[in-house]
Amino acid sequence: RPPPTPSAPPPPSTPVLTVRKDSNAAGQAAADFIIDEAEKAIAATGRFTIAFSGGSLPKIVGGALESKGVQHTDKWFVFFSDERCVALDHEDSNYKNVDLHVLQPLKIPKENVVCIDGEQHKDAAIAAKLYEESVHKFFGRSACPVFDLILLGMGPDGHTCSLFPGHPLLNEAKATVAAITDSPKPPSNRITFTLPVLNAAKAVAFVCCGGGKSGSLKAVIEGGEGGGSEQQLPAGRVKNERVYWYVDEAAAVELSKKQV
Repeated sequence: RPPPTPSAPPPPSTPVLTVRKDSNAAGQAAADFIIDEAEKAIAATGRFTIAFSGGSLPKIVGGALESKGVQHTDKWFVFFSDERCVALDHEDSNYKNVDLHVLQPLKIPKENVVCIDGEQHKDAAIAAKLYEESVHKFFGRSACPVFDLILLGMGPDGHTCSLFPGHPLLNEAKATVAAITDSPKPPSNRITFTLPVLNAAKAVAFVCCGGGKSGSLKAVIEGGEGGGSEQQLPAGRVKNERVYWYVDEAAAVELSKKQV
């Protein structure tokens, strides 16, 4: 298995924060960014590789993307930054969520979607191994996969993907895709990209809305947690060269005025 970290990772930059009145407006701003990144990637390489997380993110950005009449979606290749170990048609499936709000409305070809094996979803370790193989088959096995854009959400506890506060997977440095069988948020069995993959992407964009996330957002953006990286919330440990946050006023309510 190749090491997931690039040989010379770029230094992290200061997150770019965009605050909008509500989730609809935040979704519109995020959609503009996604479209711009897609156009640049397609012009440069002929394709756009994007990974989605689940939760509220697909609905927030999906409607906005559809309203903007996105072009060249046949050149989009869609992955999943984490997934629940359930059937693809299960209510908890991130694939089902993204399919409903993004894949179908944007008419992204099914052959361009790399999702969990619907027949091998019950065993998290097997599901993670198979998905890692699928990712490396697409990108090649010589180095860490480098996505054009990874879209992430953040839970009220500061988790992102299926990387939870205090969990050993935060220190995983070898796997591209890891299994988790003790998720504090059901369902317990999941697979997830590891931090090295998030940090290797060409860009990472968080979409974070709702007052329940305001405390964690303040901690991540303003560094109010104290301590070193081991004490940081998972979302705060994403140290990509280009990190963008699209949030609504409810999520940003605890941020200092200089940030907003």
